[in-house]
Amino acid sequence: MRASDLYRRMAELSAKGECFATITIIGSKGSSPRGLGAKMIVQEDGSRLGTIGGDCLENDAVDMALQMLAKEKERRPGERSRPESVVAVKSMLLEEQEVGGVGMLCGGKVDVLVEIIRPELKVVVLGSGAVATSIVELAHFLEMNTVLVDPIPPSIQLPTSSVFLKARHEEGLGELRVDDLTAIVIVTRHKNDVPALTAALKTSAGYIGMIGSKHRVQTIFGRVAKEAGVQAGSIPSRVHAPVGLDIGASTPQEIAVSVLAEVLAYFREGTSQPLALFEPQRRAASVGLH
Repeated sequence: MRASDLYRRMAELSAKGECFATITIIGSKGSSPRGLGAKMIVQEDGSRLGTIGGDCLENDAVDMALQMLAKEKERRPGERSRPESVVAVKSMLLEEQEVGGVGMLCGGKVDVLVEIIRPELKVVVLGSGAVATSIVELAHFLEMNTVLVDPIPPSIQLPTSSVFLKARHEEGLGELRVDDLTAIVIVTRHKNDVPALTAALKTSAGYIGMIGSKHRVQTIFGRVAKEAGVQAGSIPSRVHAPVGLDIGASTPQEIAVSVLAEVLAYFREGTSQPLALFEPQRRAASVGLH
């Protein structure tokens, strides 16, 4: 198995939003089946690609990877969405089990690094207007992957981290992999809010937000409840609407800051409160600094 094949498969799994593990030999002393840099991939179902030497060494490392994958699956979305890697290093003696080894006769020792590659937080933006494209541009700066879904193409060139899907919102959502590490932000032309929200509620998205005035939001909730046959009271428990944190935003760019700040606070389990030890006294805007 060529290294390029392994890295290609890693990219494919990451693009699909799957969680998997890599096992790499990072230290080697004495006789061992493979040397430094030998790498393999382990998926949640136990399937493997590549090898670090086979036999008991590999089986023990794979068992360790599967245990770490199982623990990762049990984590809350907020814990799993953090950028820090989940890694572990284990030293293995390639000797008989009676002397503390893994059941091999090579006589050497290897150190293996097991790393869990997590799915990345993804933002799906329904709409293609000024607010939608501002969210995409800011998300790119924040190193978030985005998908923009709308029947009308955006008027700007999207950043490389974003994909445009020309489709009706409810149809586009059906083509995407949406899970609890996905944020759906509804900023459509308002006549499309009902089908967009109805489709979003049918997904397992961890976060759903919708732009609009308080009156507009209540109206849309009522229409969705009536047309979809769900209880109106259950919708607010899943939908952040009006979307965003109250920062006094007015321009599309400021609204994007408000929206993505709320998305990050939700997935990172932040408080959305100021971090200052003491609350500074608010001063009139006309008063300058001295």
